[in-house]
Amino acid sequence: MQGRTLIDENSKSTYTCYMEARDIAIIHQDHHLLVLNKPAGVVIHPTYKNADGGTLWDALLVYLSQQAVEDWQPPDLPDEPAWVGAPLHIQQMLRERRREKLWKEDGPLQHPCLLHRLDKNTSGVVALARTERSRRYIIKQFHDHTIEKRYLAVVQKGAPEWTLPRVPFIVTRYSPTGHYSQINTVFDLSKLGDDTLELNGPLQRDPDERRRCIVGPDGVESITTCKVLAADNDFILLDVRPITGRTHQIRAHLAALGYAIVGDQMYASRPVDDAKPEAALKRQFLHAYSLQLHRYPDNERCNFVAPLADDLVSWLQQYFLSGLGAFDAATTIPV
Repeated sequence: MQGRTLIDENSKSTYTCYMEARDIAIIHQDHHLLVLNKPAGVVIHPTYKNADGGTLWDALLVYLSQQAVEDWQPPDLPDEPAWVGAPLHIQQMLRERRREKLWKEDGPLQHPCLLHRLDKNTSGVVALARTERSRRYIIKQFHDHTIEKRYLAVVQKGAPEWTLPRVPFIVTRYSPTGHYSQINTVFDLSKLGDDTLELNGPLQRDPDERRRCIVGPDGVESITTCKVLAADNDFILLDVRPITGRTHQIRAHLAALGYAIVGDQMYASRPVDDAKPEAALKRQFLHAYSLQLHRYPDNERCNFVAPLADDLVSWLQQYFLSGLGAFDAATTIPV
């Protein structure tokens, strides 16, 4: 990413990247859908904290304004059978109303609509709808939990005490043959093998610090699954799927399990030694590598993938080489 970067002079660590239109990385673009690869350090949408621009949204609007205007027109359709026999001026009115509806439903929106979000320091796939019908079509899939989002995460055993669940946190182990059993949260994740782990615990804002989330009594149902792709020394590479889509869901659930994401400035304990590998990451090792959905209007099942961010590839090369061998970094597909 070539955008401007702010540096904290006390820690010399990057904390905010200001994105520009030239930094937009398009994965897919058609009349109804736009899919981007979001870099880490970039806020998706303006808030009161960053109203001066530099967000992905600001850069996207500039990028789109520089593109050629799409020459889209509603299709010419035959008259409806029920219109036969109506006065000519009524028939014309009905044609115009149908055309207006087509413009509203299938015409390009003034601005694309964000369909989901990623945390500032998470990289990867972000999807936006470009028409109203596409927006409704995909939002329904999010509500029905039929969209499949997958992330790569590197975790390490240990998490701050405040991340401990305040209510029962149900952890279920599923084998490839379908057998399952509930397990104790005191669990060696590196021994999971080919099994899948399901984490089920309600997430809410932490009353002691509203910027973070915990498994608590006032939480909303939240379910996450994960599989181990590689384990070496203290590090474990996970393929993670959030079934629901809560704020900080993956980060909070893994920390509640006792395995915080490496580099997480909120949910992981701070390294006591700056020379340790985990201290080399200035953001969480969390990358949204895949988004599967049914595309409007043809209902085709599509899988959009984002190559792993350069900073994460470099970290794996230096500290966790077997993790890098567990997937194709260019397509981010586990092997």
